[in-house]
Amino acid sequence: MKGNFIVGLGLSSCKLTSFPESITNLKFLQTLKLYNNQLTSLPESFGQLKSLQILHLGANKLTTLPKPILQLKSLQKLNLEGNQLSTLPKSLEQLELLQKLDLRWNKLTTLPESFGQLKSLQSLSLWGNRLSTLPESFGDLKSLETLDLSNNQLITLPEPILELKSLFHTLSLGGNQLTTLPESFIDLLSLKTLYIKNNPLNLRAKDFLKRLKKKGVDVIN
Repeated sequence: MKGNFIVGLGLSSCKLTSFPESITNLKFLQTLKLYNNQLTSLPESFGQLKSLQILHLGANKLTTLPKPILQLKSLQKLNLEGNQLSTLPKSLEQLELLQKLDLRWNKLTTLPESFGQLKSLQSLSLWGNRLSTLPESFGDLKSLETLDLSNNQLITLPEPILELKSLFHTLSLGGNQLTTLPESFIDLLSLKTLYIKNNPLNLRAKDFLKRLKKKGVDVIN
């Protein structure tokens, strides 16, 4: 489509250091790809893209989540992989329709307690951060189906995960420092695939994995 009726726009690998504000006039824009640029922020006018459903901001230089993103109430997929995020705002919960969130390869050490308010979230990747625990509210992510916590700093399995007993299909925990697995882990009835390579699991935990395999879980260790 021409002019203001453009619904998809790709500006990846364009060496952008600032966002062209003229794009915020595209009121019907649904997909915007800004992967592999040098963006450190977004203008306030970015929040005018009210129709935006898919936003790819991976491989930029963001250290904090730009506030205008929180005004995008139609957003369903948000990719922030490969930035330098160390924290996320409490107001992230405003993205009520968000279904897929990619936060791989950042510097997150914690998640805000409000994170559990992302009720529509189905897929979450936190691969390659610095997380050692999860907020209690994480157990409220009742729509979550796929969770990747690989290559973080988990020593024990965070309790909130065990509250997601029938709701996700794939759990990735590889590359952490897990030595044990709780007995209640067996109650994750919908779990189909468990990636748990490169953890210093003790013998009891390894025996537990055998039990999971007998239940039909595809255990990759």
